[in-house]
Amino acid sequence: MPPVDVARWTTTLTASYLAITAALVVILGNTVPGRVWLVAVHVTLSGSLLILNRARPSAGILRVIRDWHPLMLFPLLYKEVEVLAAAMGDWRLTAAIPAWESALFAGQPSLYLSERLAFVPLSEYLHSCYLSYVIVIPSVTAYWYVSGRRAAFGELLLMLSTVLLGSYLFFILLPVDSPYYLSQRLGPPLSGHFFFDLVHQMSARGGARGGAFPSAHVSGAVVVSLVAWRHQRRLAYLLVPITGSMMIATVYGRFHYVLDTLAGAALAIVVVLGYRYIFSDGPGERQSACLAKASMPSPASSCRVGLDSKTVVDRVAAVARIQGNGQAVLDRIGS
Repeated sequence: MPPVDVARWTTTLTASYLAITAALVVILGNTVPGRVWLVAVHVTLSGSLLILNRARPSAGILRVIRDWHPLMLFPLLYKEVEVLAAAMGDWRLTAAIPAWESALFAGQPSLYLSERLAFVPLSEYLHSCYLSYVIVIPSVTAYWYVSGRRAAFGELLLMLSTVLLGSYLFFILLPVDSPYYLSQRLGPPLSGHFFFDLVHQMSARGGARGGAFPSAHVSGAVVVSLVAWRHQRRLAYLLVPITGSMMIATVYGRFHYVLDTLAGAALAIVVVLGYRYIFSDGPGERQSACLAKASMPSPASSCRVGLDSKTVVDRVAAVARIQGNGQAVLDRIGS
């Protein structure tokens, strides 16, 4: 299989998301504030990315934009979800998810976990892991980019774009409110400490109602860990415990239901496995390689095909006679 231009796939995916959401606003978003301007911005960005994709710049600011545009757009598109979901979403899952959660876990873990484990050191640790999401993703991508690990960088951006943009589209159509908006906010003794207050202030300003299921927070973190596991195992050893703690923190801090977290992790795993199946490790590719190898007989096997022992002896004797005659000619020339 030829090398995959992952930047091209990532740019096409982002442009497609912008075009699809613009179409949804046109068809369903009669009550979306600033509808005309929003559609115009989406269409302009989508067209610009497709033009950039076709040009495939190899250097300069356009190359940087092509490589980095998903990370620039993720926060804006996530916050936009709140506006679009309010106007176009079907909110029936907001009641269904907590009901399923109660049936599966004998109550709401997002409520009783922090009540039963109301320890400040634990709370601060978990909230710091939750905060790591906004640090780890740009830090890892920047490190791989500047250190020349472009394959890892490209895979990460493509898979992040797949899980996050796919989740955003789901949030718009089938939004789910998180416990953060529906339950009582956590107070003392957990509140009033650095990481707790910082995380809850950021969530109050940067969160998006309707963006709970599946947890994009979890899916993004799991994707980073899995890509690191493939390309830089030592880094993955650091990221995996942080990601696991962050998954617990999403429930402990009342940001997500357990089902949100499990769905986010499952989405990330499916996308990573799908990428490897399609582009690198799929059985179809292995089968093609085996067939190609099988269709190329080895020299030894080609010498054996159609030859019996007498024929082989005769041909060896003929080669010996030719070599002997050639040596005699050389002797005469030398004399």
